[in-house]
Amino acid sequence: MELHQKLTILGVILLIATFVIHFYHEQNHSGVGFNYAYATGIGMLIAFSASFLLFNKDKLGDSKK
Repeated sequence: MELHQKLTILGVILLIATFVIHFYHEQNHSGVGFNYAYATGIGMLIAFSASFLLFNKDKLGDSKK
C-alpha cells in the first residue's frame, strides 16, 4: 500500500473521530471547555492535503514547466 493511500485512510479515521468528538461535546459539554474536534479536524486536513500532494506530485511538477 502506498503512502498516499495510508494517509487517506488516516484522514478518514480522523474525519470519523472529528464527527464523534464534536457530537459528544455538543451533547454533553455544550459551550464548556475546549472542543477537541478542532485538533482532530486540523490533523485530518493535514493528512488529506499531504495525500493529495503525494498523489499529484508528478502532475504538479509538470504544470510548472
